[in-house]
Amino acid sequence: MDEVENSPTVEARSVKRARPDDSDAPHTNGSSHRVEATIPASKQPALHTKALRSVLKVFVVKTDPNYAQPWQMRPQRSSSGSAFIVDTKRRHIMTNAHVVSNETTVHVRRPGNPKKWRAKVLCEGKIADLALVTVEDDQFWTDELLDLQFVDVPELQDSILVAGYPLGGDSLSITKGIVSRVVMTRYAHASNKLLGIQIDAAINPGNSGGPAFANLQEAKVAGVAFSKLSNADNVGYIIPYQIIKHFLQEYELHGIFRGCCSVGFRWQDMENTHLREHLQVAPQQSGSLVYKIDPLAPAHEVLKENDVVMQIDGIPIADDGTVEFRNEERVEFSHIVRAKHIGESLDLKVFRDGTLLDLEYQLKQRRPLVPILHGVDCVPSYFIVGGLVFVPLSIPFLEHAYGGLNWRKLAPVPILALVTEYCELPDEQVIVLFQILAAEINFGYKFQTVKCELFNGQELHNLKQLAEAVDACKEKYMRFGLEGGKCVILDRVQANTDTPIILKQHAITFDRSADLQGATNNNHVAEQPDTQMTEGTI
Repeated sequence: MDEVENSPTVEARSVKRARPDDSDAPHTNGSSHRVEATIPASKQPALHTKALRSVLKVFVVKTDPNYAQPWQMRPQRSSSGSAFIVDTKRRHIMTNAHVVSNETTVHVRRPGNPKKWRAKVLCEGKIADLALVTVEDDQFWTDELLDLQFVDVPELQDSILVAGYPLGGDSLSITKGIVSRVVMTRYAHASNKLLGIQIDAAINPGNSGGPAFANLQEAKVAGVAFSKLSNADNVGYIIPYQIIKHFLQEYELHGIFRGCCSVGFRWQDMENTHLREHLQVAPQQSGSLVYKIDPLAPAHEVLKENDVVMQIDGIPIADDGTVEFRNEERVEFSHIVRAKHIGESLDLKVFRDGTLLDLEYQLKQRRPLVPILHGVDCVPSYFIVGGLVFVPLSIPFLEHAYGGLNWRKLAPVPILALVTEYCELPDEQVIVLFQILAAEINFGYKFQTVKCELFNGQELHNLKQLAEAVDACKEKYMRFGLEGGKCVILDRVQANTDTPIILKQHAITFDRSADLQGATNNNHVAEQPDTQMTEGTI
């Protein structure tokens, strides 16, 4: 099985876009929330009320990047989610990373209290979809607030209560369900899988970041609500304590969340009898076949293609690539790797050419050829010359250019084939000619989202190299070699003359993004309009 593979379903994150009149909506007392069986407030246990007082509503104003037009940001928008207090002494509040990502302002509100308190993001872990937030105002913490405590992964069929602020109202809501199964699931599109708990309690937009109680009376939390399946009914997911603990430990030790470890190779199942016979694997043996190794990972120095990984940290791997999680429950063996911190060691028992070997190597974060998450391994970047818009290929770019849910269907096949590839060089990027801003100099060229491989015969490794090569070009023509042998040829002098005009026509200030500026002194700036006042001008 690949570390990255096409997901058969799309997980819809439960972020609620705030209504225009959210701030003016009527507020209710925290004890009068919606439950499946209504309990009079006077008969509710005190601890029951205290636990719910720690469930907060989050109000966020955010400005997201625009990878399809990387010279500008997307329009500002407002959204809301949920959060809960995990440490009153250190003033820590937990929510989902996607609730507060790209925030301009963040405010939180307690149940039954109309005041919104300004909050600040302390740590954001997009890979684990977790974030820590704090409120610095002392007055917020003067009320009696309860730390919600985490418990380990609950058993199948255990009851779960999801608390939060989903759409359909402004007050606290609780939905009830059970633990359906424990699986490896994707926390972000195209990212590696992490351990998740599937529940059948309703998780709707606005529930994101809220607690999933294993025991409401004792304020015990099984996980953080974060997503649901958009094409199924009552299939939601919460982040278990094992992932939350990893996130909190990273923040304690490093002040940031560095990410999750990668095993450093791709594998396939070994359930086929002929495959096992060919590799001389005995009937009582099992494991996963290594078929590709990351050239930049430590595993490259230890493993070889066609190795059969039989044990990981002393735990046997089945032919379907799973390991025992609990009694009669199994998960992919990558769960063991994801639970480790960057820099820790991994012990493997490997079957190679009829011999069992004990191997060990250090784990590092995965660095794919096509970056996955904005702010983690990529930022918007571009370079424009003669109306040709070049960008580095990334998953955020594909999502913005072809739609967050449809890019796997709509993007060109040669581009999609690069998504699961490894980098050969540390700073390697896939350069894409995304679009052509129409002008006389580029008339007749109709390319879109095609890989650019060469410039004047020179092989390209990243966008910065292309920008520097164009700036340093002294030849009469500039030749951009595209995939499949196709090319774009522009007159160098005319391109340098026309580029500022084209930029002005499309209201683009610079011919390149900030990460490429300053490399040379040839940056083009859009022609500025004449601001000199003339007689009669108002």
